[in-house]
Amino acid sequence: MNPWKLGTLLPLGCLLQVAHIHALVSQERIHHFASIRNELSGLRPLHYSILGGRNDDHEPLSSSVDFPEYHLLPTEEDCIELKEGQRLVCIGDIHGDSKALQSSLKIAGLCESNTWVGGNTILVQCGDVLDRGSEELACYSLLAKLSQEAEKEGGRVICLYGNHEALNAFGQFSYATSDEEYEQEVAPAVDGAMDTKEWRKQYVGNQPARWAAFEPNGLLSRPLLANMKVAVKVGRTVCVHAGLTKDHLDDFGGIESMNRKARQWITGSSGVVFNNHGEYDSVLQAWVEAEARQAAYIDTAPKFLDGGIGSTSPIWMRAYSSPGDQPPANPKAQSMIDSVLKALDCDRMVMGHTVQREINCALQGKAWRVDVGMSRGVVGGTPEVLEITMQDGQEVISVLNAADGRIEGSERNILALSNLF
Repeated sequence: MNPWKLGTLLPLGCLLQVAHIHALVSQERIHHFASIRNELSGLRPLHYSILGGRNDDHEPLSSSVDFPEYHLLPTEEDCIELKEGQRLVCIGDIHGDSKALQSSLKIAGLCESNTWVGGNTILVQCGDVLDRGSEELACYSLLAKLSQEAEKEGGRVICLYGNHEALNAFGQFSYATSDEEYEQEVAPAVDGAMDTKEWRKQYVGNQPARWAAFEPNGLLSRPLLANMKVAVKVGRTVCVHAGLTKDHLDDFGGIESMNRKARQWITGSSGVVFNNHGEYDSVLQAWVEAEARQAAYIDTAPKFLDGGIGSTSPIWMRAYSSPGDQPPANPKAQSMIDSVLKALDCDRMVMGHTVQREINCALQGKAWRVDVGMSRGVVGGTPEVLEITMQDGQEVISVLNAADGRIEGSERNILALSNLF
């Protein structure tokens, strides 16, 4: 039994109070999100495009409204060469903290006044922009903007799927803050396109604007999630949210296949029928259809995006990263990473997912763990980024932070650190 199929929607009794919800946002919270957007200078005001007339009641909401602000420029290649003098910069979990993201970009020398200044640098954000923080859309808006600016200079901005992106697509919001940011940034466009607020009813009070944004074929699925990757290889480095194994490559057809199947799923319908004008015979009918909607998304998801706590999928596993700041507890971790890196012709793997006190490497320098819990919704850790630069045909690894500047990667080997005590 899949654990995410049960207990993820509101109890039926609550639906009597929320079936006609319009999710109105207080003026105080509206002003908060407006101020966040204003701080991200260089971003245009709320902008969307109405794609047609009154939406058909059973067509996806995304067929009526588009959000150019969140268009993440796609990177077609799954394996990218790192050229002489070029940098790869890896940033860990953001979890809805725009200030943490901005700090990381500044440390990396990629962004000034929210404008790309990174030249041909390849930036990989290793997943989990969503959940635990209330500025998720502000983060994605900035990353999308930078992706378009970077491309003009020969750079890239690549965002990876984390487990929290998958959870949001499923409509599982146990780790989410409220959907007030989505009611402010996304919902008004849908209200206008549909000429009604009744589209919320089909989500039965389960953060309607958020779920409508991230469900397969959702409002932000095509411009944003469809252009994210499960994993990407840059030079001799493979980046993924939680980890990769040889079994993943064998079972799912390799990195290219996983990225393609993730894109097909998030842009597909999963057989879900929309009810955009909220025409139900009863609250029970709305509840039953919402449960069926969630089950359809989970059942049709690629297995590498499925899972939960303890799962061994690429977005959930912890074999290489846990416990934090220590060598992995899994006795097979070294042989596992050796095997998959050999198959990928890589020297190292970069991953987030498990909080570390600082960026570090384990497993003979092959597992780089970059989630420093920098979000205020996690532990408010000190932002750091991983930098890999091609110099004279060799990849040079450094850790960057605001206090120390550039730190040689060898200083962050956790075995070397343990020998000091």
